[in-house]
Amino acid sequence: MSNPPVAKGEISLYLLSGLATAPQFMESFRAALHAILTREGYEVGASQLLFPYGDWSRNVIPQLWEIGRDMRLSPRRASRSIGGRRVVADIQAGRLRRGQHGGRTILIGHSGGGVAAVQAAKLLLEQEGGAPSPVVMIGSPRCRIAEELRQSVLFVHATAESESASDRAVDTISRLGSFGGWARGQRGFLPVWQPGKHGPAGACGVPIIGKHADYFREHAPYTNRMGLSNQWLTLQAVWGWLSGMI
Repeated sequence: MSNPPVAKGEISLYLLSGLATAPQFMESFRAALHAILTREGYEVGASQLLFPYGDWSRNVIPQLWEIGRDMRLSPRRASRSIGGRRVVADIQAGRLRRGQHGGRTILIGHSGGGVAAVQAAKLLLEQEGGAPSPVVMIGSPRCRIAEELRQSVLFVHATAESESASDRAVDTISRLGSFGGWARGQRGFLPVWQPGKHGPAGACGVPIIGKHADYFREHAPYTNRMGLSNQWLTLQAVWGWLSGMI
């Protein structure tokens, strides 16, 4: 018999939805990642789906406006993030209900939820200190990430399923926005635009079948020739990075 995993501390897992998302859209992915954390010996004190901009029952126009506004915020203005503040408020309210203290907080956002996750991580770091919360942006638009968070952020985007085009991005939402910024030119000359100046340290493409809404599909026709589903591929990419961050 194999030995039980050694307890590794408490984890709070939050998945953040994007624009006009169905209430159960990421539930299977959350449950799968929760199970992996438990199997690896972590105590999962919280495991929850959050909707920083509302779900599909809310008017899509204000959701679009709020996500667009948050995308344009500089890292210094994270305290003004609409989605980020809602996420932090939900996290803190849950802690009060459970009497929970300490532990690492993991934030995984799909689409606009990735923007809210980055800005919520900045707010949590400002308020609580300690190590930054690991953040995974899945199919998210790009936004400027604070320097102190960059090493703790992974950007996951869909690529074409066929090997011949595996490096070609197929999720147009992940191309929106920018990680760029101006940097001082050599020898004091004019500033130079750097596309990745405020980008995450980690990024990877996932060869899923489909596009932006399909990262978490579990069944045919969203399985490849080896029988691996989109969700399995996305989960492997996320856990492969996350396991080294917590």
